[in-house]
Amino acid sequence: MAEKQPTLSIVTISWNQMGDIVEYLAAMQKSRGECVFPIEMILVDNGSRDGTPEMVERDYPWVKLIRNPKNEGFAAGCNVGLHAATGEFLMLLNPDAKAIGASLEGMVRFLQKHSDVGGVGCQLLHDDGLPQKSAYRELSALAYIQNNSMLYPVMEKLNKVLHKSGLFRRTQPYSVGWVQASCLIVPRRVYDKVGDLEASFFIYCEDTDWCHRIRKAGFRIVHMPNLQLPHKQKGSVNRRPEFFFRRVYRSIVHYTNRQFKGSTKENIFRAMLLDMRLRRPVYRLAAFLKPARREGLAERLRSVDRMIEIIKARDPDLYDDPPPR
Repeated sequence: MAEKQPTLSIVTISWNQMGDIVEYLAAMQKSRGECVFPIEMILVDNGSRDGTPEMVERDYPWVKLIRNPKNEGFAAGCNVGLHAATGEFLMLLNPDAKAIGASLEGMVRFLQKHSDVGGVGCQLLHDDGLPQKSAYRELSALAYIQNNSMLYPVMEKLNKVLHKSGLFRRTQPYSVGWVQASCLIVPRRVYDKVGDLEASFFIYCEDTDWCHRIRKAGFRIVHMPNLQLPHKQKGSVNRRPEFFFRRVYRSIVHYTNRQFKGSTKENIFRAMLLDMRLRRPVYRLAAFLKPARREGLAERLRSVDRMIEIIKARDPDLYDDPPPR
């Protein structure tokens, strides 16, 4: 008997994350059984060398496995998976997230009822059950300071305090600038209109850019805090922190050049420069107070100096920064 046409196609990118993938697929198998509609699971492996594709091929025959010979980045890998997807709705979901059937179903049902919505994401949770920042306003100088500067850890702790207190806690879906590609569902009709993720973003800001283009096409981006998924966050990032640190800010420079002009663009770059310059004395003081971290902080200072040059030049490709293997 032929399988039913999937309602939801889920695209996940893997890069040397076998432990995460095993947990992820166990949760996904359970979620597929909980949902009333058929789900297609697509795993795009970006040149893993830890045996992940062999393990998936052997133990998870229901997964559509696509092997990329090398790591060409998150956005490019997602595009490969999206091209292979056959569902009415297309989901990007990180391998360090845990699928929950009710949340997947709730997001799809919401999109089915709201034709003006072009993308939706739910509330991602830390291991302690507290919310992660998973929905954002459009990038601006203020948004950069809140979400990308040295102040971000402070803002994250403040968000947790406010959540625990019940103050400013949202419970209903609301429109946002963008949601993370860690968990993002887009209707096929919107994807057909807007197209692929921009592959020139190796990692970071590809979701910001995609959501920006979806909104420009006349659709809303919606965050659903009433639906939740656990997300470990930064599974692959922690193995090469300086590479990913530089990629974050290079991607912000690239996105700012692509989507903004005039004073908005200049104010974002001013905020970035101020942030990077303030990091220098903070990291030097931290290296003095914590000798055990001195080597790592010295590398971070070199990354900051490189980013200052990139921001001044408005050129994210000023330095060659090959991806980790």
